[in-house]
Amino acid sequence: MNVIGAPIAGKQSLELIRVDLTFPLGEQALALAGPGQSAQTVSDGMILAFGCCLFLFTGMLLGIPMQLAFAKLNGGSRLLKRLLIGAALGAGLWLFNFYAVLSWLQPLLFGGDWIVNPQHLPPWVAAGTHVVFGLAMALLYPLAAFVHPAISAEKS
Repeated sequence: MNVIGAPIAGKQSLELIRVDLTFPLGEQALALAGPGQSAQTVSDGMILAFGCCLFLFTGMLLGIPMQLAFAKLNGGSRLLKRLLIGAALGAGLWLFNFYAVLSWLQPLLFGGDWIVNPQHLPPWVAAGTHVVFGLAMALLYPLAAFVHPAISAEKS
């Protein structure tokens, strides 16, 4: 979503991933690559790899409570209901991450608010990324639903 949303927002395709990397790297992540940069830059392929690792790690970390929320809210619901719940959970996760956590934590740890600053990362792209995460969780929910072996044996 960041790579697709960046050109729509008038930015280079990997610029928003650089902005996301400001959380672990601080302001220096914004200068990793770009036109006219010195030899101290990192290639776009490496930025994409770092960004993917960051997304995978946070997805795993946030996927656990998201899976628990799905189990509590929808049980064995049909796909449409799961998608609606996933979109709502993704939007709620975005609001929580950006405005309850990152708005104060990034300035405290790194001295800047690059992720929540609309100049660097348009809010609709960030929200869209989280909604897509929620939709992916909704699609994959049945694959991760825990069924206790003793209970499933009793039903069969």
